[in-house]
Amino acid sequence: MAEVKRDYAKMMNMFQSTAPETQTTTSGEHIDRENGCVELSISMLEHFPEHPFELYTGERFEDLKESIREHGVLTPVLVRKLDNDNYQILSGHNRCECAKAVGFKTVPCVVLSNLTDDDALMIVLDSNTKQRGITEMKISEQAHIYALDVAVNKRQGKRSDLIKSIEKNLEILSNDADSETLYPMDTKLDTVSNIGDKYGVSRPTIARLLRIDTLIFELKTRIDDDEIAVRAGVELSYLTQSEQEIIDEVICEFNYKLDINKSKQLRELSKSGKLNKVTAVDVFEGRYKKPKTSSKPSVKAVTLKPKFLSKYYAADVPQNVIEEEIEISIDVWQTIKDKFNGLSVEEIKEQVENLLEENI
Repeated sequence: MAEVKRDYAKMMNMFQSTAPETQTTTSGEHIDRENGCVELSISMLEHFPEHPFELYTGERFEDLKESIREHGVLTPVLVRKLDNDNYQILSGHNRCECAKAVGFKTVPCVVLSNLTDDDALMIVLDSNTKQRGITEMKISEQAHIYALDVAVNKRQGKRSDLIKSIEKNLEILSNDADSETLYPMDTKLDTVSNIGDKYGVSRPTIARLLRIDTLIFELKTRIDDDEIAVRAGVELSYLTQSEQEIIDEVICEFNYKLDINKSKQLRELSKSGKLNKVTAVDVFEGRYKKPKTSSKPSVKAVTLKPKFLSKYYAADVPQNVIEEEIEISIDVWQTIKDKFNGLSVEEIKEQVENLLEENI
């Protein structure tokens, strides 16, 4: 069965261009309107499961409630029909809650049909971020939205940065720059970059916030409250959940402040398997000493030819961006070598290409 490509922009334009409606409190559940809206009972409307946006509270809730009391629900609620004959709210949770609070029994709705769960989630994300402005949300909320969007893109078959890094590294390390078995780079879809373009946010910012989404709730809250900087939070995201819980406990117990240097030291301890409450306190107290390393000869610098790099990067791409991506690629390659221990580069390359073919 051919995959149906959803035009979310078209759906949203239809929703946003719907003419304003005057609120009615009739008891009817399905009242056809000339503009395509129907009047649905609030009792038939269910919230989207695990709705990723905070609902209004306090003054913001009261302001919207008073506006609805005076003018009605001017912008229809966006919903989809459920198997139990109820409707799931995709956009308009706050309008429904405020309308219910002032005593309305029904609200005007636009009903979208034939949506998959991923279609519905994308509409929830697109409609809410467009109305609220994602950069005005809490850091943790932004991070979760980006993570959900990335997850949907991956489920819909768009290729991730990991695949891009694997293929680039296979070519670099096999010295086979002209290999015809690798996909041309211009056919690849960079999920993180696409989502960054969609929300008007830089690729590095998206990458950092994806890491923030993996933190435990307590550390996310500290980032939202500006107790911990985002970059320090990124370092903490590489700690295990139990280690993150230790850090939150130590901060809470001793009222410590965490900066980027201390977060890097905590990550170093975690990587070496030596992070516990005692060593964490040493870091916060400034007693941490980085283990001495043996004075082994340093690896000589390697130069990649511009002709080779031009296959993957435009001339205006900054050098630091290229260096960062190559470093990530090397990390990925080391992981791949560990997984295929004992195989030659060409054998590993063949194995990975087979895996890519099976999963794309």
